[in-house]
Amino acid sequence: MKTSLTLSLAMVILATAGCTTMGTNEAIVPLQSATAEMIGLASSDELSVTDVKASQPDALGAQDLSYIATTTKGRRFDCTARMMPGLLISAPTLTKPSCTPVQVHSIKKSR
Repeated sequence: MKTSLTLSLAMVILATAGCTTMGTNEAIVPLQSATAEMIGLASSDELSVTDVKASQPDALGAQDLSYIATTTKGRRFDCTARMMPGLLISAPTLTKPSCTPVQVHSIKKSR
């Protein structure tokens, strides 16, 4: 009985010890690619991703990421995605981003 309990506990520890995550800096490149594709840009070079913030991990280690995406033409988007940790040898994954355009007004000075 104790052997099976010990073996079960060891399996749980090994399974969770292999969880891999990525930091917010490491998430920028995949977020940039996925966001450019979602917005319909020809290349991820036409987009910059800034101000990446991660929420506290939930019980399974998943985190919500929020960030600002800005195109080279000046369009801005508030975006979110969810990062799921990888298990054992698999890499962490990001969900498809969800973006909302930010309306930016420029004030013209009159003479």
